[in-house]
Amino acid sequence: MCQTSELGPHANEDKMPAWLHKLLSTDGKPKTVNKLLPSGGMTTTQVIENYAAEIIPVIEQLLKQDPATAYAYTCHSSVEHVSKLKNEGGFCGYRNIQMMVSYIINKQSQGHYHFEGKIPSIFQIQDFIEHAWDIGINAVGRRETGGIRGTRKYIGTPEVH
Repeated sequence: MCQTSELGPHANEDKMPAWLHKLLSTDGKPKTVNKLLPSGGMTTTQVIENYAAEIIPVIEQLLKQDPATAYAYTCHSSVEHVSKLKNEGGFCGYRNIQMMVSYIINKQSQGHYHFEGKIPSIFQIQDFIEHAWDIGINAVGRRETGGIRGTRKYIGTPEVH
């Protein structure tokens, strides 16, 4: 049985606070921003605030240039980095899932069509996990957590697989 401490400081909550729900509802949504061009002109572009592509190739290049690095292992270059939003708290397991899904989408790996080209939000991932429990996949997770939908409870490695 899972220790409640493993579920994080909000192990016993039934629902996350409204302010956090509102913040997370913006997660993964594109914003239009103005960017200054090298020529001095302006352009508008769509960005997702906490998603960054093409970080891994830069890290690989820096590692190759570092004489102190004998060897290093990195993930695939198509993986997008997904960072936490300011003040969101402990959703690291969800961010890891989002980065794994970015690989599946970007490499058109098996099952990519389920995501319709979009990295799922924390709420969508919670729904996926709850649905998996409903159909008997690691159903003990629901008993251990009391359910995770709409909460800040930590998820663990069984859910990430």
